[in-house]
Amino acid sequence: MSRLLRIGLPLALTALGLALRLNQLTYHSLWFDEAMSVHWADSSVPRILEVSMNLVEDRLPPLYYLSLHYWRLLFPHGGGEASVRLPSVLLGTLLVPLVYRLATGMFVDRRVGVLAATLTALNPFLVWYSQEARMYAQAVLLSTLGTWFFLRAAAPASRRQHKHRGADLYWLAYGLCALAGLYTHLYTGFLLPAHGLYLLLAFRRSRRTWFAFVLTMLTVAVLFGPLALATWRASAEAGPGDPLSGLGARTWWLLSAFSIWKAALSPNLIIIVNIIMSTLLVMGILVPRRGRLFASSTSTKPQLLVALLLLTPFAISTALLYRNQVAFFGERYFIVMVPWLLIAVAAGAVNLATRLQATSLLTKQRSPITHSLLPALCFVLPIAFTLLPLPGQWSPPARKEAWRETVGYLATHARPEDAILIHPDWTRYPLQYYFRGPGQTYAVFGSVDESTDLDAPLTAISDAHPVVWLVESHTELADPEHRVNAWLAARYPAVTELYPPGLTGVRAYAPGYVSDHLPDFATPVSFSFEGGLELTGFLAPQTETYATDQIFHPPSAWVHVILYWTADTPPIHDYTPFVRLVDELGQVWGASLERSNDTFDFHPSSRWEPGQVIRSDFDVNLNPASPAGRYTLVAGMRDVSGAQVPLIDGSPQATLIGVEVVR
Repeated sequence: MSRLLRIGLPLALTALGLALRLNQLTYHSLWFDEAMSVHWADSSVPRILEVSMNLVEDRLPPLYYLSLHYWRLLFPHGGGEASVRLPSVLLGTLLVPLVYRLATGMFVDRRVGVLAATLTALNPFLVWYSQEARMYAQAVLLSTLGTWFFLRAAAPASRRQHKHRGADLYWLAYGLCALAGLYTHLYTGFLLPAHGLYLLLAFRRSRRTWFAFVLTMLTVAVLFGPLALATWRASAEAGPGDPLSGLGARTWWLLSAFSIWKAALSPNLIIIVNIIMSTLLVMGILVPRRGRLFASSTSTKPQLLVALLLLTPFAISTALLYRNQVAFFGERYFIVMVPWLLIAVAAGAVNLATRLQATSLLTKQRSPITHSLLPALCFVLPIAFTLLPLPGQWSPPARKEAWRETVGYLATHARPEDAILIHPDWTRYPLQYYFRGPGQTYAVFGSVDESTDLDAPLTAISDAHPVVWLVESHTELADPEHRVNAWLAARYPAVTELYPPGLTGVRAYAPGYVSDHLPDFATPVSFSFEGGLELTGFLAPQTETYATDQIFHPPSAWVHVILYWTADTPPIHDYTPFVRLVDELGQVWGASLERSNDTFDFHPSSRWEPGQVIRSDFDVNLNPASPAGRYTLVAGMRDVSGAQVPLIDGSPQATLIGVEVVR
C-alpha cells in the first residue's frame, strides 16, 4: 500500500495539474506576445536566429521559437490556439512531479513533497503561464530541472565519493539545462549564481565539486557568449533606474503575483493571504531543520539552497536597475522563483504542523484541536488559499487582450468596403492571426509624435473607404496623446466605440457619411417627420441578441443601428434622432446612447442639401435585466428644445424591425 501511494499520489497530482492546464485552454484569445510567438515560429529558422540572437526586433532568445516552429509543423496549417499552447501545457505539467521529487529529496519528507507538488499543480500563476504560447513554462521547467541535476551532481562529493560514474553525466545534464534555459529566457541565468553560492557555503572543501561546477559554468559562458554580448548591448537602451526606490513594493508585487495573480479579491483578503503565505515561507526557510540533498547523501541544510534560489534572482534584478530601468518589467520574468517559493511554503507548513504536535506532546494536552486540527490546518490553509484565486483565471476581469472577440465583432459589423486601421503597426500580429475579413487592413504608424505626418496616409485611407475602423492597442507606448484618433474624430462623425479587454479601444468613423444614394445593403423605408426630415433606410440586426455583454460593454449589450436620412428642402431647425427598443406595451428596454460627435452633431440637419443621403449610427444600450422575448426597434426625432417630433401621419415614432432578445 505504501509503495502504491508513493507512485500513485505523484501521478494523481500530475494528472490534476494536467487537467487544470487543459481546462478552458482557449478561454482567452491569443494576446500580442502569443501572436508574436506564432509569427516568429512561422518564420524560417535563419530568420528566427537572426532576430533572436541579435535581439534587434525581439528581445528574447530563440530556443522557444525554434521548438514552436517545429511543433507547428506537426499540425495542418500550423494548428489553432490549443495546439500552440499545448507545449506549455505539457511542460507546465511536468513541473509537478519534478517539484515533488525535489522537495521530497531535499527534505527527506514526503509531506513536503506532496504539499509542494499540490501547490505547484494548483498555483494560479503557474497555471496561467502553462496556458500561454510563450517561453515561461519552458523556462521554469528547465531552471528547476537544472537545479535537480545540480543537486544530483553535487551529492556524490558530499558523500566523499571521489569517483562516481553518474556525477559527470549529471554535470553534463546540468550544463545543458543551464544553457537551454539561457537560450529560452535570460532570467533563468539568475539561478546559476545561487548554485555557486550554495556550493561555497555547503561544500567549500570539495575541490572536485568546485572544479566540475566551474568547468561547467565556463563552458556555458562560452556557448552563451554571442547572446550575452547582444544582451549587454540591448540592456542599456532603456536607461538606468533606481534600485532602492520601491524595494518593498516590488517584493509585495511579486508575492501577490505568485500567490493571488488574477483573482478579483478584496484588498483585505489579499493582505491576509499574502501574510499567511509569507509566514509559512519564512518558517520554511528559517526554522532549523536537518534535510538532505537526497536520501542517500549526508545531511545538509536544504533551506539554505531554497533561500538562495529565492533571493538571488531578486537581488540580481535589483542590481540591474542601475543599468536598465525595466529589469522588473513583468512578473512573468520571475517565474523561475515560483517552485522554490512553493517548496518553502510547503516546508513551512510541515515545520509548523510538526512543532504544534510536539508542543501538544510536551504539554500532555492531547486535545483534538491542538494535536490534530491545528496541524491539519497548516496543510489545508495554503491549499485553500491557492485554490481561492484559481477560478479567476477564467473570468471576464482576467481576460487578456480580446483580439479574437474584437475580430469577431469586426466580422459582424464591418463591410468589405470598410478600412481597418491597426495602430500602432507592430500590434497587427494578433489581429491578423484571427482576421479573415471583411474589410481591408492597414498598418501605417509605428509611433506617433508632433512631427509625424498624419495627413497624407490618413487622408488616402479615408478617401478610399466609407468607414474607417481604428483598432488601437499599446498606444501608451506609441501614441500616448492619441493623435491618430484625434485626427479622425476632428474630420468625421463617430460610428461606434468599444473597449475590448486589453486593447486601448476600437472606434469607427464614417468619412462617407454623406452620399447621393441609399446603399444596397440598407433596408428601404419611408417615414416623413414634421420639420422636413425623411427616414429612407436602416440597417439593424434581425437575429437574436443578448441582453448582457461581458466583453465590450459590460454588463449590458449594445445593438448597433444605422439610419439613413434625406431632406427635400433644407430644414430650418436642427434635430436629433433617437432609437429605442420597446416591448409590446411600449415600455423602453433599450435606448440609443448620445454622443457629442455623432452625425447630427458633426453635420447638423440645418446644413443639409437637397438630395443628400445622410448616414447616422446609433448604439442602443440594452437593459441587462431585459426579459427574454420579442421587442421592437423604433426610431424617433427631437427638436432643439428636446420635444419629440411626430411623423406627418401623427405617429410618435417609426417602427423599424423586431429584435429577439435572449438571456
